[in-house]
This record gives sequence, structure tokens and C-alpha cells, in this order.
Amino acid sequence: MRAKFIALSALLISGVASFACSSEEPVEDEVDVGALTDAELAKTALKTMGAKIDGQVSDQNLCGACHAANNRTTYKHWNDANKTTMAVLNDASKSANERISYMYRTPGDPASGFYPGKIGILTACSHLAGSPYIRPAKHPKLLALSNTLTKLFQGKADDFEKFRNETLMPIESRSDRATATQCEAILTWMDKGMPQLEQLITDQGRPTDCTDDFRKLKEHAISVKATSWQAVNRDARVANFACDAQGLCFEQKFGGKDVFPNAKDTTYGKTWALDGGTVRVVRDLGQQPTYYWSRTSADGRFFASGGSGRKAFALDLQALLDPAGPKQRLISLSANYDPDFFPNNKAFMFQGTDRGGVVCAQSLLTNAQTQTVTFNEPQCNKLDQISLYQTVAQAQGDNSFADIFVINNSFASDNPSLSASAQDLQLTAGPDSKARIAIAVSGGTEGSYAVKEVKEVPIPFHGDTMASRSLKLLGSRVAGEGKMLGYGFHKLTTVRNANPPAGSTGYNFTAAEAGRICMPGNKAQISFDERFLITHHYLTRADFATDADFAPYKDKGAADLWMADFVTGKKTRITRMNPGQFAIFPHFRSDGWIMFEVRDSAGSTYVTAHNAALRAAAADPTP
Repeated sequence: MRAKFIALSALLISGVASFACSSEEPVEDEVDVGALTDAELAKTALKTMGAKIDGQVSDQNLCGACHAANNRTTYKHWNDANKTTMAVLNDASKSANERISYMYRTPGDPASGFYPGKIGILTACSHLAGSPYIRPAKHPKLLALSNTLTKLFQGKADDFEKFRNETLMPIESRSDRATATQCEAILTWMDKGMPQLEQLITDQGRPTDCTDDFRKLKEHAISVKATSWQAVNRDARVANFACDAQGLCFEQKFGGKDVFPNAKDTTYGKTWALDGGTVRVVRDLGQQPTYYWSRTSADGRFFASGGSGRKAFALDLQALLDPAGPKQRLISLSANYDPDFFPNNKAFMFQGTDRGGVVCAQSLLTNAQTQTVTFNEPQCNKLDQISLYQTVAQAQGDNSFADIFVINNSFASDNPSLSASAQDLQLTAGPDSKARIAIAVSGGTEGSYAVKEVKEVPIPFHGDTMASRSLKLLGSRVAGEGKMLGYGFHKLTTVRNANPPAGSTGYNFTAAEAGRICMPGNKAQISFDERFLITHHYLTRADFATDADFAPYKDKGAADLWMADFVTGKKTRITRMNPGQFAIFPHFRSDGWIMFEVRDSAGSTYVTAHNAALRAAAADPTP
């Protein structure tokens, strides 16, 4: 029987702030982990984490809502990360601070936060450290983990609380957390080398190679040329930030100086633009920290980033165009991660609020009186059944209240360290991978959306799925055996029943393969005209012609942007960062400017804009 999970209760154990699994004694588990055979142990552990066993997924399923739990590559990755981490945490030759530092995104930088993706499966059990429900005879593996953590953080109560808050898995508040017996089964199974993994989880059909295929992608870009969200916003005369009547953007000057410096004219960004392109520094954020990913409104006016400890923010860039006004208008947001803006420029969403996923009217940000958003404002509505790392799309209706869609899939978390350890995300999508589409209907005002139905579309071995703004195209990373095999695309056909049954929105979706692009990178972003893919890639030796070229980057790391053009079939590296500089989280605004962040290892952050897609479209117009 699964233990009843009620709440996390604070206790002080051995001078360390610690949390119990429940505020009252849980129901006794029936499983005696130590008495299980290897086959029984494997089934118990895998069911707990969400694998499909004997054709069914258990209702326990602690991990399957966000990760590819029916995929043996996932477990190998979690186990390897756990072993590496535990070897460091148990290394008596290192100080406690050195061992704790290892678990930061950027080792040595506490402000970078603890990184669950680096730590492995112990994140599913760390909340139990010091719990009175760990019984030594029944939970020896968990007890050893608990003892390691409580000893490591002895006298560091604040650090321990931060560690467990930032590594708590599952991350979503609506999800149950593992019980002591469930953790004991998982830890014991992994410690034994994961017996029966190959037998219980098959990998039939997993792709092994990649071949570029642009034909259908080109056809798609041509077919939506006049109906894409870029075309809709252009016809609606949406005013793009920092653009004049002739369409020239980011060229304003005050007192003879560029408001938005050309990166080539700066000391830090001389090399950023390649092949005649232009990178504009839209805003130097200095030491203002950004976390997780960032996104920009369709018109480019608002730039939003996540923030650890619900310290996200939205930057109103309009203030930069007033020579007599403030240099910036920064709006504090009580959220953690995953900002996104809807393509009609009327609403935005965030996750990690005290209400989970929330959508708000964009007018909340344009109101000059707004200094803080709690996501409890009347312009905001909770979005139920929303998972992390989403993209948003919108139906092209005849008014501003057209239905919205929130799309996601199994994902790998990306909040990179600013060091040589940063690398492209390991993808573990399996044969049961599905794109999940939450359908939200308007209540008649901007921001008043509510999820009415969730649909799933099978896209085997595809993960980190991002959607085009019209929901007509899905772009995903393709999971090979322990490695990414480029990007796979699906054309999504939407049919809506005009007279749906009660409780249904009437939407139905089917997906058909639409092409493949073979290049490295992380999550793919699709332009508003649905012609370009943009992504960032953490540099490796393979990105350099010689060892000498790679040498300056070997110890500092870097990330650059790659763009693919569906019409010409060209794949282009569009930036060249210096060692220790990371071009990350690229995305498009409606008119085709590519917005992205540059973070450097010295702590500086820049909001930047690249014209690569605009130049490519001008050189080879979409037919």
C-alpha cells in the first residue's frame, strides 16, 4: 500500500532544519524491500518512478509527469549522476563546503543554486533526510543517505533548507513525494546495478542515426506564409519595440550615442555576430541575476526571466526610449520559472507561483503603476493541469479572446552553469513519448483563461517539444541511445467539432512526421513565420578545427547560437562567444528578431537581439 502523503513538517534534528514526510504517521507500507527478489525489487522501484510494467503505469508514478519514465536511458542517467554525486559527498578528503559546492550549477557560486539535473535520483529522496519515519532496520540505504546529508549540512540550516527546496522532486506542488519505503526500493535497486532493467523496459524502435530532411518543412513554411502569426501581427499593425516607420529597429540614438549598442563596438562583444550579421545589446543587466529561461513579448517590449526563490522579473524596455525617463522599469514577479508570452500580444504566463501555472493579461505589465505581480491579481487566472517547460500557442480567431494552448512533453531541465561543465541536455525520451496539449478557453477578458481539456499526441522518442505559435508544427529533440540525434518535426492537424459532447472542447489533433534537422543543441524555438529554428549549443572540442582553437574554451566553456532555415536548408552558426560567455535561451519576437541572453562567468548578463533570420529571409524570400 502506498504511504499517505500529507505535508512536509519542519523538525530540528541534530541542529539541522529537517523535514518529515508527513505531518502525521503515514500508513504502514506493506513492502519489505530487503526481502524482495531482484525481479520484485526492479518492478517495485520502476513502478514507483512511473515505468510501464506489465503494460500498465502504476498510480504511484512519481516521475512520469515530467520525465521519460518508461525509458531505460533515463534510469542509467539518474543512476550515474547519483553515483558521481555520492562519491563526492562521501569524500572525506574534501571539506563540507567543497562537497556542497559540487552540487551548485556553477561550482563555487552559491548564487547559482543547487542543480537537480546534476545530482541524480537522490533528489527524489533528499526531502526525507532526518525524517523520524526512516526505520534503520527497514530503510538502511535511505538512512545512509540521510546521515550523509545531515552530517554534510551540520550547522548550515539555511543552506540545507535551500538545498531541499531547490532539489525537491517532483517539483510540482500537486505531486506526491516519495515515502521512505519507496526511496529504499529505488536506492537499493540502483545500488544493485538496476537488475532486470533491460528485460522490463525494451527500447524497440529507438532511432540510431539522423539524416537531414527539409522538404516538408519548406512546404510548410510556404503554406503558412500569409497566415502565420508573423503575418497576422503585421496585418494588425502590431508596433514592434524600437522600430521606426520604415521597419528599421534598434537604431535609436540619444546625444549621438546608440541606445542599443552594436556588439561589435563593445569591448566584450566584438566577435559575437558572424558573417555580416548584427547583434544589438538591448540591455546590459549588469549583475541582475537571471535564472532558467527567458522570453520576450511578441512585440519585443517586455523581456521576462525566471528567478530563484520567486524572484522572477519582467523588464519593460519601453523606458529605454525616453531620454528623460528612467533607464529601466523592472517589474518584480512572484514566480520561479518558465515565462512565455502569447502570440497576439495580449497575455503572458509564468510557472512556479504560489498557484502553480498562471496566465495574466499583458495589460498588467503595460500599466505604468504595476511594480509587482503576485499572480493573485484579478487580471490573472490559474492554469490547471499544466506541466513545466511549456510553449504557448493560440488559435487565430476573429477576436483577442481566441483559445490558447499550452504544450509540453518530457523534458530535460536547463539552467546552465557558467563553466566548462555546461553541456547540451541529455535527452531520454522513450517509445511512449507524447506531446501534451492543454486547451484553455477564455472567460471573455484578457487573461481570464481556464484549462478545459488536455489532449495527448504520440511522438515516440521525441522530447523537449516546442510548438510553433499557431500550433501547426511541433519541434522536438530526438533521443537516440544516450545521445541526441538532431531535431524531429511533426505537422499537427487540428480538427474541431462544432458541436462537441458535454465536457469536451471538441478539439482533436493528429501528428505526422514533417522532417528532420541534424545539428546539436537544446530546446528548439520556431519563428513566428514558421520558417526558422533557433537553439543554443554548449561548445565542445568537436566545434573547433584544432586543439589550439579549443584550448581557450576548455577550462571556461561557452555557448553559441545555431539557426536552421527550412526554406534554404541551411544550418548556420550565427554567434561566436568568447571563452566564458554563454549565448543562451534564444527565441523570436513576432517580426523575426532573435532575442537571447548572454551570461558570462564574471556574473554579467546582457539582453541581446540578432538579425540573422531577417537577413536570411531578405536574401531568399519565402516563395
